[in-house]
Amino acid sequence: MEMFDEQNQYVSLANKYRPQKFEDMVGQESISKTLQNALKLGRIAHAYLFYGPRGCGKTTTARILAKALNCTGHGNDKPTPEPCGTCPQCTEIAQSADMDVLELDAASNTQVEKVREAIIDTVALASSRDRFKVFILDEVHMLSTSSFNALLKTIEEPPAHVVFILATTEKHKVPATIVSRCQTFRFRPLTVDEISNHLLDLAGAENIDLTPAAAKIIAKNAGGAMRDALTLLDRAIAYSGERIDEKLVGDMLGLTPDELIGQALEALIRKDGAQLHGVFETLREEGFDANSFLKDLKNTLGDLFYFSLGQGAEPFAGASKMVQGVSSGFLAQLSRKINKIIEEVKFSDNASVSAEVGLFTVMDSCLDIEDFVRRLEALERGEARPAPRAAEPPLRPAAKTPAPKPAPAVQEPKPAAAVKPAPQPAVSADILADEEEDLDEEVLSAPAASAVKTALTNRQIWDKMLKQFMRSPFVYDVMTNCSVAFNADQWVLSFPPGKEFYQIPAQNKLPELEAAAQKISGRPIRITLGDGSQPQNEGPAPQKAPQAAPNGPVKAAAAPTKTTSENAAAKAPAISDEEPFVKGNFEADAAPANGKQTPEELKDILEMFPGELLA
Repeated sequence: MEMFDEQNQYVSLANKYRPQKFEDMVGQESISKTLQNALKLGRIAHAYLFYGPRGCGKTTTARILAKALNCTGHGNDKPTPEPCGTCPQCTEIAQSADMDVLELDAASNTQVEKVREAIIDTVALASSRDRFKVFILDEVHMLSTSSFNALLKTIEEPPAHVVFILATTEKHKVPATIVSRCQTFRFRPLTVDEISNHLLDLAGAENIDLTPAAAKIIAKNAGGAMRDALTLLDRAIAYSGERIDEKLVGDMLGLTPDELIGQALEALIRKDGAQLHGVFETLREEGFDANSFLKDLKNTLGDLFYFSLGQGAEPFAGASKMVQGVSSGFLAQLSRKINKIIEEVKFSDNASVSAEVGLFTVMDSCLDIEDFVRRLEALERGEARPAPRAAEPPLRPAAKTPAPKPAPAVQEPKPAAAVKPAPQPAVSADILADEEEDLDEEVLSAPAASAVKTALTNRQIWDKMLKQFMRSPFVYDVMTNCSVAFNADQWVLSFPPGKEFYQIPAQNKLPELEAAAQKISGRPIRITLGDGSQPQNEGPAPQKAPQAAPNGPVKAAAAPTKTTSENAAAKAPAISDEEPFVKGNFEADAAPANGKQTPEELKDILEMFPGELLA
């Protein structure tokens, strides 16, 4: 392993293995090919703009292009797509010692006076030796507005022997007037595979035993920059010597073990506060940095998100089982909120406590909405409740319906006329939809089992009625905003607080509902409204015996109302005792518009609200 030059001076890997020709560039093949073809055809632009993230080869490509423009090693008096690397021009450009290739750091020369002195006043001078005079402006976005304005005319019409190469990491800060006068090339971040493969090649050249897993960890932490990856490899060599594995790299970078990351993710998904606190106790005992832990957690969530979409490899052991338990949207939501916590923890005086409290907040605020919607839609369709996901507890624990207690023995037989029929349990649609899976007819008494079967049949009839009235907005709106109590031959519609106004259109649509129910079921079914739908001038309704649902408390059954024809003819009930205005009878104050024909667009409205068209 030799990393010293002839004078035994240490040379970093980033400088020792800096590309010297286009073929050596990693991950920028399209740019290299475009520039080589332009050099072959003699189509050399007077200004180039290289932009992209740090460490991806912008300045290196600018130097290679300067070599190609001035190389004399091939004996041709014109630019070459393959610089030799041995001629005086190539050697001096590689060492930044060529007098005709000026490399300027725009961050250190932002003032217009320095730009005028270094570029504008010298651009018209002929080159001292080389074929082209090349100006390489690094971090050009740091120039002031006055400097850009002074440089604008020179870049627009430079002398034939001058080539400008501008490099920047922030293209949006370069004025559009400058960008439009340059050929622009975007340098993309390098992928993990490109960086890791290159590191393995360099490790082989340096006689270093670098494992593929360790190379991949270094590549992931390089952020797409080859220079950063080589710097990390230099650090790993100094830390370990000639043997570098993934555990050593993890210790060097302070990375959180996969076991702790998996435990933290499982705690967030299952909302297990004790397990999450245990993870932070381990982090504090082992001396891990809270900021690094949050970043590793966020990055792992990103990998897990892509894996849940079928992209990429499993980020850690057991991740595939975890993905089956949650939706991709839930993972994305977790990642976004953890990213906000990272910004908050940066400025905290106790990073560990702030990170733990922040994750507890995330755990309570993030819900797997997609899974909840899927389960609610299944219940709305009347389907069996879908099984909860593997990594998520059910909405509530399932409970077996207890067998009803046996009735007490009758001491004396009563006359047949005095014996009252046993009340049939009324099963509401809400109970049926929620407990359909948990009902076990074997543990129910015979009347209760019969009632359950009747309720199931009524529920199916109601669902078919919903489909039938989907094209009738008024009826469908009433049906979707009411709750229904199913009995054998009578259904009772009721409306929750805040939706009492549906009682009036429901009163008018009862005949249509009864007709549809009889047509679908083949038997007459009486449909009435619950409490609050009786007219005020009606006497008290006869009371029925209380009826009990199979798994619910004993409730009083709704009092029977008038027949359907009587309800249709009755006045609309008062909506609320607190609004006396709606109780008033204003029929005498409005004369009917005799001879007026009701327009078609008002007929549906009059069906909802009984009355006549006024003049």
